[in-house]
Amino acid sequence: MVLRTLALVLFGLALCMGVFLGWGYPLGTMLQSGGSMGSGQLGLQRLVGPSIWNAAFAPLLTLPAWSLPTFVAVVFMLIAAMRPGKG
Repeated sequence: MVLRTLALVLFGLALCMGVFLGWGYPLGTMLQSGGSMGSGQLGLQRLVGPSIWNAAFAPLLTLPAWSLPTFVAVVFMLIAAMRPGKG
């Protein structure tokens, strides 16, 4: 029940982000305006290497901002579906 509730809240957040920010607003722009992008990028580059950052993480920043909460909500719904009565 908790995971389904969190998933519905995240779906609502994704809908609000799409409506108010615009459906094509990039995730990288949203993270950059929060100020956490620089330190997070440097930390990940140090951890996994710059080539993996450029190949795997940088393309994710071009996705629409609403896609991140939607993805997490779908994962929560799948986990809740695999745990009948407990999700």
